[in-house]
Amino acid sequence: MKKVTSALALAALIGSPAAFAQVEFGGDAEFNAYNVRNGAAAQSSDRTSGMQQRIRLQAAFETDGGVEVHTRLNLFNDRWTGDASGDGGLDEQPFSNRDHRGVDLDLGYISLPIGIGRMNIGRQASNWNHNFTASDDRRDRIGFVIPLGGGHVFAPSYDRRTTDQTTATGNNAALDGNQLNLAVLGPLAQGMNYGVLYTRWESSDSGAGSAGYALRGAQLFAPYVAGEAGNFDYKVGGHYLGDSRGSVYTENTYGTYLRGGFQLTPEFKAEAQVMYMAKGTLVAGGYDTFSSLIHNSPDHSQSPTRIGGLNLGGQGTGQGSAFGDQTDDTRTLVAARGTYDVMDWTFMGAVGWVNYELAAGTAVNTTANDVDEDVMFADLQAHYSLTPSTTVYATAGYAQTEDYFNALGMREKDSYATSLNVETQF
Repeated sequence: MKKVTSALALAALIGSPAAFAQVEFGGDAEFNAYNVRNGAAAQSSDRTSGMQQRIRLQAAFETDGGVEVHTRLNLFNDRWTGDASGDGGLDEQPFSNRDHRGVDLDLGYISLPIGIGRMNIGRQASNWNHNFTASDDRRDRIGFVIPLGGGHVFAPSYDRRTTDQTTATGNNAALDGNQLNLAVLGPLAQGMNYGVLYTRWESSDSGAGSAGYALRGAQLFAPYVAGEAGNFDYKVGGHYLGDSRGSVYTENTYGTYLRGGFQLTPEFKAEAQVMYMAKGTLVAGGYDTFSSLIHNSPDHSQSPTRIGGLNLGGQGTGQGSAFGDQTDDTRTLVAARGTYDVMDWTFMGAVGWVNYELAAGTAVNTTANDVDEDVMFADLQAHYSLTPSTTVYATAGYAQTEDYFNALGMREKDSYATSLNVETQF
């Protein structure tokens, strides 16, 4: 971010500069043009195309006492609708599940120095486990960053996930959804780092059936290890999620991934990965499958080329659930990717295979028959670095979804998507 340090500039920007020692401004802008054929959609709506853009402005203020305020605003974040621009009924809410036609808050928090580290209070970004467990989420959080020595960090936090507002007098605290996180991360050895996260969701109300907070009582354990040795780099991780008394993740669900990359030459890198999930566990939207159609869509940077019918996650429920019994559901991903850099260009090509095993009569497979189908995919991308801060890139993705979607009682069509994009940071 750009620094603004003169008293005159500060006075113009924030009105009362005396208490601030430093102010930094920055942001990013993104434009996407896309064309998608969703093989699962009805014939009248299986092809979508459009344009969308996002502009965000961020600022960080630091006082002489070390107190910091970090904030980021969405100045514009919407699909192009031409002359109908501003009509909320036409907005598709790209990038996130909220409508950002007007200026609104993306994140904003206060960071306070305390004796053992820092305490951060407010709306914050949440990521964990290389986008497998959480990917560009937003949390109303009170968090701590506590150095333990030797590069290790203890990061406990509290998140308010839901607030009940159904009573005549306002909030019923017994129905609020609360989340406690305990994380430790740091180095394991030279070129190797780790992270371990334990999370528990809770509500003081036990609920009845599917009432109350959906994740109350659920527990998450999510470790990972990543590192590099010479020209080889790797990531391995996963999570357990289950034991909920609510409506989702009531069963003991699991997911794991293993990824490795080798820099064969200064210009060419080869990567491969395996991912497996069992019993309908969570797989965050931003997980990189090497396909622009399958995930690769973080919560607040959602991609228009993602095909929802190819999602890898589930609700983790058992018998009697409104989501159906997903205890036999599994997904397996095997994929490879090559990346070639030459001057200001980066070219990427990937191929992969996904197996979907889905029990009958669930929210994912509503048919009366179990499904065991394979989906092959291929993906191409070309990125051009126009300037150090600006990249222009194109993507083309294909997935052989005909048999899979047919087994789910949908149309017998393959899926593909193309996009042309511009990203810049300032």
